[in-house]
Amino acid sequence: MAQPRPWLTEIKDALKELGGHGTLHDITERITDRGIMDLSSNSTLEETIRRTIYNHTSVQANFKGEAGGVKDIFYPVHGKGKGHWGLRNYEPTEKTVDLTEDDMGFEEGKKKLRQHIVRERNPQIIKLAKERFKEKHGKLFCEICTFDFYEYYGEIGEDFIEGHHTKPVSELQEGEKTKVEDIALVCSNCHKILHRRRPWLKKEELMKLINR
Repeated sequence: MAQPRPWLTEIKDALKELGGHGTLHDITERITDRGIMDLSSNSTLEETIRRTIYNHTSVQANFKGEAGGVKDIFYPVHGKGKGHWGLRNYEPTEKTVDLTEDDMGFEEGKKKLRQHIVRERNPQIIKLAKERFKEKHGKLFCEICTFDFYEYYGEIGEDFIEGHHTKPVSELQEGEKTKVEDIALVCSNCHKILHRRRPWLKKEELMKLINR
């Protein structure tokens, strides 16, 4: 039975709703919840998604296209074989970012806060920051408390870390772009505490609090 739209289009839209990246399981669940595709005769939905992604990413040997070209749509967020995929040209927007209850209570206003978090959730810039950090240190760990997700959780925590933009929106010049140098790689706890106060705590300030 013909589908109402191409699988590639549906997978891209599902990933956009997921924030630009997700596991095969995440994508499968989102497509199922969206209810657009006809799944009545598709008993291998996850395999269909996997095959479509593999046909549109240059990391696969059978890729028929040019790396970085129009067919090179997906990239492995945590490296090849991890089953976690992102959209290469995805950029989060203020409409697609969520704020927590704590975030919304501050006087800076939702708009500036959304702009800041949008930049923190850009998977491509975080990916590049991770790559550079790993090249320098050999592994990923929190720059503030040194917590290592892989060391504590094993394989499931490998290459997991969060990115914090150290330069608030209020300090950006007109048209200024996100730089890898402005990204601090931190654990989830430290990231939450950095955002807990306004103005945001600096990395060095939180390190002093931990070591006092």
